[in-house]
Amino acid sequence: MTVLSIIQPDNPRLRRPASRVDDFGPQLQRLIDDMVDTMVDAKGVGLSGPQVAQSRRIILALLPDDEDSREKYGEDAGKLYVLANPKIIRRSDEMVIGVEGCLSLPGLLGDVERHESVELAGQNRDGKPVRLTASGWLARVFQHEIDHLDGILYIDIATSVWRPDEEEDAVVSIAVKSQ
Repeated sequence: MTVLSIIQPDNPRLRRPASRVDDFGPQLQRLIDDMVDTMVDAKGVGLSGPQVAQSRRIILALLPDDEDSREKYGEDAGKLYVLANPKIIRRSDEMVIGVEGCLSLPGLLGDVERHESVELAGQNRDGKPVRLTASGWLARVFQHEIDHLDGILYIDIATSVWRPDEEEDAVVSIAVKSQ
C-alpha cells in the first residue's frame, strides 16, 4: 500500500464538495487501502477523500485500540469504519463542545460544537447499504469527516482556534486522538 500526501487549505481541492462514489471497483479499493495506511501513518482517527486530493465522498474512522480506549469506547475501539456517500439522517438535540484538530491543519486546535450522537446512512466499501448510530467521540469524528466532503473545515465552525504551546499540544494531541 501507499501513504498518500495529505493536502492543506492552500490546495483548493480541500474546499470543493466531493463527488458521489458510484464505482466500487479495484481503483476505489486501492484508494481505501491507501487512505487507511495514510491515516494510520499520520496517527489520525479519521480521513476523507478530499484530504488526499480525491474528490470522492469517502470517509474513514478508526478510534485507538489500547486498554484505555477499549474501556472508554467498547466495541468501537480499534474498529475501522469505511463509508462511501455518507449522510447524517438523524442528529441528537444534545450538543457538546470538544477540542478538534485535523490532519490537513497541523499545528492548530479548536473548540467545535457538535451533536452528541448521529445516525448515518451510506455504503460500505463494497457498495452495500449501511446504517449506523454513533455517539461521543465517534460521532464527532464522523461529523468532522462528512464536513470535509462538503468543503467545510472545522476552523470554519469553531468557536475558537489556537496554536497550542508544546506542552498543551502534547496533552491535547493525546486527548484529541483518543477521546
